[in-house]
Amino acid sequence: MDFFNSLTLDLKMLVVGIAGCVLLALFSGNRKSEWRYMVVLTVLSAAGVYRFTQLRGVDDAQRSAAIRPAPDAAPVPAKHKPLVSTSAK
Repeated sequence: MDFFNSLTLDLKMLVVGIAGCVLLALFSGNRKSEWRYMVVLTVLSAAGVYRFTQLRGVDDAQRSAAIRPAPDAAPVPAKHKPLVSTSAK
């Protein structure tokens, strides 16, 4: 599930489309429609493989560009003298 959540929206749509075509091809009673579903499945699979391989190179470059070095820790401020009530004077 982590793998599916790590995909971009277009790849998620392709995965769902591929799964839908597989189910339609398996449970279709008509030989002609099964052939159409298999053709659509092949096209969607090819698009998914192409998009997945193209996305990995861009994703690594974007990830390395997005990672910023951690800022240096701010120096600890000097302790302040506690407040003293002036109403007792």
